[in-house]
Amino acid sequence: MFFMRGSEITRHHCLHALVLVLISLSLQGQVQWSVDTTQIQWGEPLQLTAEWFLSMEELQSGVADSMSWPMWQDTTTSGFEILASSPIDTLAAPMESGMDILLKKTWMLTSWDSGFVVIPPESFGPHETSPLLIRVVTPLLAEDAQPMPPNDIVAVKWNLWERIQRAWPAFVILALLLGFWLLGRLIWRTWFASQGQKQKSVSEAHVEPPHILALKILNGLKLEKGWMKGRAKEVQTQASMALRHYLERRFGLPAAERTTEDIAALMPTSEVPEAWQPRLIQALNQADAVKFAKGHLSARTHLAIIEAYIDFVLDTQIAEDEAS
Repeated sequence: MFFMRGSEITRHHCLHALVLVLISLSLQGQVQWSVDTTQIQWGEPLQLTAEWFLSMEELQSGVADSMSWPMWQDTTTSGFEILASSPIDTLAAPMESGMDILLKKTWMLTSWDSGFVVIPPESFGPHETSPLLIRVVTPLLAEDAQPMPPNDIVAVKWNLWERIQRAWPAFVILALLLGFWLLGRLIWRTWFASQGQKQKSVSEAHVEPPHILALKILNGLKLEKGWMKGRAKEVQTQASMALRHYLERRFGLPAAERTTEDIAALMPTSEVPEAWQPRLIQALNQADAVKFAKGHLSARTHLAIIEAYIDFVLDTQIAEDEAS
């Protein structure tokens, strides 16, 4: 009797545990999927809908993230072509499901092969769906059906306004390109002009007056006395060139590339003071004798030529108030 009571107690406990297991299993999430039709013709759409019921705890655990759904691209595992798919929609689960959340997703499928096609079970996280059987049939054609002949080419005649409407994007693009080109040209010319003016101002600011440049060279030659060091020809060449450049910049007399004979012919009609003309021609002739005829001048004559150049520059230099 005591043994029977013990067996009854054990049986009661096992039954209670089984009920608890069944209740816990019924409260776990589940996935259901369905199709809107089980028979389609070639190319007809078929809507496949998957519904995943979850508790709030399961949703928060990440068991139903995007990686837990079928990772189909263009086709399903059964060969159905995917025309479109919807994002995963989050809804409130129906009361009778005993769950909190409903995740829903649909695929629009089609097939171009006739026959029976099985959509095999798919894994949704820890769950697996049941297989679905779909029949794909060929379109019904009349017994005397023939291919349609090709349509004739239709010539479309556009009126002026329709032509303008069709061509206006090209006009807009051309107008924008022309505007950018004109703007770039304007910017370039403005920048180029400003740079030229800037360079001109800089160059004008750095160019020394003609008398300053001539005196700097002549005084340097006088101080160095290179004719006493075997450089008489070099000294007279530099001195005469300094004088020629001064005549060109100060009086507009083209003397830099002229011979002494040419300068002597041009000097009477220039603004060079008449009192200086014979003395300058004499000094240039003496320098030519050293440069070209290998003549020899005394140290005193070398010094006298350079001093004559210096005196001429000092006597004819432009005053600072006149230069400004």
